[in-house]
Amino acid sequence: MSLRRVLFNLTKTNSVFSLRFKNQKLYYYYVDKSNFPLIILTNALQYSSESPSKCWNCNFISKSELFCSKCKVLQEPPENLTYFDIMGIPKSYDVTVSEVQKKYKELQKLLHPDKFSRKSEKEKELSDHFSSLVNKAYSTLSHPLKRGLYMLKLNNVMISEETDNVNAVFLMEIMEKNEEIDEAENNEEKIKKLVEENERILSNLTKNVGDAFRKEDIKKAETLLIQMKYYDTINNRLKKLKHDLGIIE
Repeated sequence: MSLRRVLFNLTKTNSVFSLRFKNQKLYYYYVDKSNFPLIILTNALQYSSESPSKCWNCNFISKSELFCSKCKVLQEPPENLTYFDIMGIPKSYDVTVSEVQKKYKELQKLLHPDKFSRKSEKEKELSDHFSSLVNKAYSTLSHPLKRGLYMLKLNNVMISEETDNVNAVFLMEIMEKNEEIDEAENNEEKIKKLVEENERILSNLTKNVGDAFRKEDIKKAETLLIQMKYYDTINNRLKKLKHDLGIIE
């Protein structure tokens, strides 16, 4: 389905929360409710496509909308929406966790299954589906590694679990890091130091991945994300050690 824009409005006390989809991006803003046409205020969220579609409940023919403009029931989601589209943020690696969290909360308020507990089974299923999409989008885009891997996927690049295109020098570096962790398993101070070092490495990798995507250097981004996968694994191992040792910071 060709998607031209996405629009939704949430009525508030004195204003309307509006999200518009334009040029493959979603934009959020508030406007004075008195300046909005009534027909816009009655639709909580509307998707527009080039070809008309039918409401599954009343067969009303119209542009594809999240809520049918006639019977107001929840509709099927449009095809080919990316996680960036769903969250209403630009398709960029340089998103912030706070921005993703904000959009996540806004969408869950609108689409959470609890809001459809008294609706038909079909609408319950659709709200579950929408909510699941929002959760997946949030989980992916709020994590630097997952976000990068997802952006590679959008560029038709997949990193296998058993990647073999890592140079020997880097693999030796990873082996040495793991040996350091082995030697420091019961030493709180050493564990804390290793955590700080690993976080600095991940921070630098995140910055460099962002630079690569901005330059549209997908091959460079792939190489860096492969390295990030190894350091993310080390990070998870260190977190477990901190938990086991009862280290609280």
